Amino acid sequence: MVMKKDEEMHEQLMHLFREYFRANQDWVNKGTRRSGMTTRAILNEIKHLCVKRRMHIMDWRYDLDAEKYERKKNKNQKGKGTGNDQTN
Repeated sequence: MVMKKDEEMHEQLMHLFREYFRANQDWVNKGTRRSGMTTRAILNEIKHLCVKRRMHIMDWRYDLDAEKYERKKNKNQKGKGTGNDQTN
């Protein structure tokens, strides 16, 4: 499920980048106020999607760190209970 969301976000970004490229070429060639507004609007959409994508990547990283912490904690607990108690 996570990979599907990743793929969807990636496809959305790629679609917006293609739209931006076309809009930017239109703005460079025409130089009209409308073409500039369209280009800026697409850039704004890209910005918002990038923020969402960044948060998604950070959440994934936090989950990965939590799993790593739990594995390390479990490993340390197993290592302490191996019967190495020597009493004199």
